[in-house]
Amino acid sequence: MDRIGRYQIVKELGRGAMGVVYQAVDPTIGRHVAIKTIRLGELDDPDERAKLRERLFREARSAGILSHPGIVTIYDMEEQGDVAFIAMEFVDGPTLDQLLSGREPIARERLTSILRQTAAALDYAHGKGIVHRDIKPANIMLASDGAVKITDFGIAKVTTSQQYTQTGTILGTPNYMSPEQVQGLAVTGRADQFSLAVIAFEMLTGDRPFTGEHLTTVVYKIVAEDPPPAQRLNPTLGPQIDAVLRRGLMKKPETRYSSCTEFVNGLEAACNNTQGWKNLPRGGGHSMPTVVSDAPTRATAFSTGMTTEDTVNGRGRKASKWVLPFVGALVVALGLIGLIALQFGPGLGVGHTTAPRPDPATANPPVASSAPPNPEPVSNPPASVPAPATPEEKKPSPMEPAASAPKGPSTIPAQTAAVDSGSQKPQQLPDEPQETPQQDEDRPQLKPRPAKGPQDVLVNSEPAGATAILDNNPAASCKTPCVLNVMPGRHTLTLDAEGYHRESREIRITDSPVEVPMVTMRVHAGTLMLTSAPGGAAIYLNDKLIPKTTPAQLSLPPGTYNVRVEKNGVRKSESVEVRNGETSYIKIPLQ
Repeated sequence: MDRIGRYQIVKELGRGAMGVVYQAVDPTIGRHVAIKTIRLGELDDPDERAKLRERLFREARSAGILSHPGIVTIYDMEEQGDVAFIAMEFVDGPTLDQLLSGREPIARERLTSILRQTAAALDYAHGKGIVHRDIKPANIMLASDGAVKITDFGIAKVTTSQQYTQTGTILGTPNYMSPEQVQGLAVTGRADQFSLAVIAFEMLTGDRPFTGEHLTTVVYKIVAEDPPPAQRLNPTLGPQIDAVLRRGLMKKPETRYSSCTEFVNGLEAACNNTQGWKNLPRGGGHSMPTVVSDAPTRATAFSTGMTTEDTVNGRGRKASKWVLPFVGALVVALGLIGLIALQFGPGLGVGHTTAPRPDPATANPPVASSAPPNPEPVSNPPASVPAPATPEEKKPSPMEPAASAPKGPSTIPAQTAAVDSGSQKPQQLPDEPQETPQQDEDRPQLKPRPAKGPQDVLVNSEPAGATAILDNNPAASCKTPCVLNVMPGRHTLTLDAEGYHRESREIRITDSPVEVPMVTMRVHAGTLMLTSAPGGAAIYLNDKLIPKTTPAQLSLPPGTYNVRVEKNGVRKSESVEVRNGETSYIKIPLQ
């Protein structure tokens, strides 16, 4: 075939069970496009033909509503004989699935850029009332200039219209679907956030959180089982990173983040607060033997990544032979943990499941931290029992903000407050760096209080000077570092500072003074994705040279900037407004 419709075929890009994707040229304007075809004539069942045709054209209609740099643009849709096709934007780069299949892990800066751009595009679609419902690495394309493009809105749901999924049918790729989607419940943008969290988990640990040989196994894990601790798969990841991933993977949509961008912001802040972390290539997790990935080895723009139908028809890879031994070992380990819980009291009480720690003989060399590899919450120790001493304190990196408040002597041993970030479970936090005697003198002191009465709560922030407010009551507030007097129970602590995002923590107060782990304030900022043609140009912001060249991702305080790029004596500039929490795109031609 050398032509389809008015488009001139250049080459084949990918092939699936029912169609082919071509690179083509629109001769009218000379634009390169990707043509996605469906061979309807190969289906004997008229109903099946109608459903397949509707899925293809629904993709065109859904994406056609959207106009965003992070979403593949649809130009045309048509039928020619027994072939239906849509013409879309041609992306000159690989899919994220192909990138993840490489031997080396994705560079940390690029990992963050991919997640941030994907989140911005998804939030835009959700704002237009469209949920993608099949977010997976194969549907995230990466242009040569670093831009991310989401494709394949074939099962997207317009939230104001009817549900397209038939009763008893699950559309989507099983390993990345949300619990509400696999159960056939109503979906919102938080279903796409769940899928994005699965992708982030895979990018950081090298493994997906929910895997299995059969569809029923995968669906059961998505609905009923917690994801494995990220630190068990990758010991360099701290509990803060694991806490963000867990919140994005919550079973109930309302307990996840309010938007995809908020999830990525939380993940980026956690990574900044975790020293020495690194992501792993696909399959590089340091867990016990796990199930082999269900993703096919051949990645294409059309058919990469299996759908539920592929799994039902037996096209998935076989799981590892180690599944049953691993499950047996896990059951034994949980039984032992239960016995320990009965012996040692509420510290490992009912309702808290502690996953097995990694085998020191097989794990990577330990990071200089006393934080346990399992970030599952445990109850606070009694006030009369001091926390065990750590053999070694982690030294803060001068390039990263401190993750927690410095410790110094108090008048009595104090607990560390169990903290929820939003709706997530209480998490343990990394070790705090040792402080100097001068810091001890400046730090507010915790005072002994009668049991079952109000207790001192030490609040600290980075930077200091934030206003801490308890339960939205301005009368119960102070400037950090400071001490609040709080009755036992669960409370909401919010911190506000000019130029920073509001931070919120859920704290649990028992019968002794507590110290809230350091709250790192996140600066108000937007993202500028800057590219030039050709690339490699020097970048000036408001006439000041910055140490980056195009393409570049810049995190900037909100405001208007004059952006200038220069290369080979050619210079051009544009003005751009950066808004808080949003991503702006500029491409400046130098030719």
